[in-house]
Amino acid sequence: MMARRFLLLGFAAALMTAVGCGGGDGGGTPPPALVCADGGAASANAVTLACGGTTNPTTEQIDVVIGGPTMGTTSLRGLNFDVTYDPAELTFVSATAVSGGPFSASALLAAMAFPLDPVPHVVVSIQQVSGDPDVAIDAGQQVVLLHLTFAIASSATTVPPTPLDFDGAASEATPLAAAVSFGSSLTLSYQ
Repeated sequence: MMARRFLLLGFAAALMTAVGCGGGDGGGTPPPALVCADGGAASANAVTLACGGTTNPTTEQIDVVIGGPTMGTTSLRGLNFDVTYDPAELTFVSATAVSGGPFSASALLAAMAFPLDPVPHVVVSIQQVSGDPDVAIDAGQQVVLLHLTFAIASSATTVPPTPLDFDGAASEATPLAAAVSFGSSLTLSYQ
């Protein structure tokens, strides 16, 4: 009889722990997390920004993606573009080439943030070096060209949906065939 009571007492204690009685945060709100929302796949011969995943709750990798042409191949030697952002809400961390991606390992990649300019932006350039083959994007492909990483600003406790956009006047590809356009509808928030 005593063994049965200990068994029931142990079962009751385990049940109370499993349903959260006697501790925890009482079902409070989850901790804040960075949330990315993009506009979907890149259209033909267009470069766009896409959500690439978080590395921690306050940092997001943004993929720079090109959509292949409707038919044939688009070839390019590089990209030069500006991405506008709100430095009160976000901080630019880095730009990195895609490991094993379409640009060669010797491609030149440079990125610099200008958070104090009247329109805060990041200037990015990636170029194949002389002698390396052109980057070829085939019909219907969605190819990640490089990654940009942003984090919440150190002073931000929450971030409302904040856009990251290409500055169309400053963005260009160095194509060998069809023209390449830039467009995006990506937001980051931290709540």
